[in-house]
Amino acid sequence: MIRALIKDGFYLHLQKGSHQRYYHPDGRRVTVSFHALGDTFKIKTLKSMIARQAKW
Repeated sequence: MIRALIKDGFYLHLQKGSHQRYYHPDGRRVTVSFHALGDTFKIKTLKSMIARQAKW
């Protein structure tokens, strides 16, 4: 997910604890709860990041 965000032009703006906020120059924002590289997201969380936040 993070690799796809960066490829789309998002950049890491802020990190507090396990939450990373990625911003896009056009104003879109995505918050990713990051714990370990191998972690997976629940379907509902992934859909929210893709549709509501990243607006892909």
